[in-house]
Amino acid sequence: MDTIRLEESQDVLVQTAAVVAAQRQFAQRLRQRTVPDPLTGLPVRSLLIDRLELALAAAGPDSGRLAVVCCNLDGITTLEDLHGDAVADAARAEAAGRLVTAVRQGDVVARISAQTFVLLCPGMHTDDDAHGIALRISAAFDEPLHPHPDVEHRVRLSAGVALSGRASTPESLIASANEAMTRIRHERQGSGRHG
Repeated sequence: MDTIRLEESQDVLVQTAAVVAAQRQFAQRLRQRTVPDPLTGLPVRSLLIDRLELALAAAGPDSGRLAVVCCNLDGITTLEDLHGDAVADAARAEAAGRLVTAVRQGDVVARISAQTFVLLCPGMHTDDDAHGIALRISAAFDEPLHPHPDVEHRVRLSAGVALSGRASTPESLIASANEAMTRIRHERQGSGRHG
């Protein structure tokens, strides 16, 4: 009888430990999803996906389409090679501030890799609306960055746009915008106009 109770107690302890471990793993994943990018304070990819899912669910025929703009800072790696990681990171942080200033209220700017940012812009009624935002954020980089008192560095923004449709998912929108951005970068490099 005592042996049976001891085995039952051990089973309960093992199950409890498994539940506690699962809860800790879930809490860790949740923290990782909600912690912003440490350099810029912007949302990271997982937060962007969450916001895209919400925006797609809320979008209706009268509210317009969602534009996702994928942006690459062309020229940051050159800056990194010349002046090191700290100066390049300061340039990335300054670039993030310019993007946030250039978008409309309600738009979301996220950082998904070292020099790639993604913008979520709801309420697009025409293709021209979305391309207008891409032009506006590109114009924010007409002036050089000043990541250090002794350093002035010009970067160029390559921006690709994707507009939502009925079958759009967060991942498909980001992938389409990234493909558009990559095409623009290759065209620019092919013409000899490096950022």
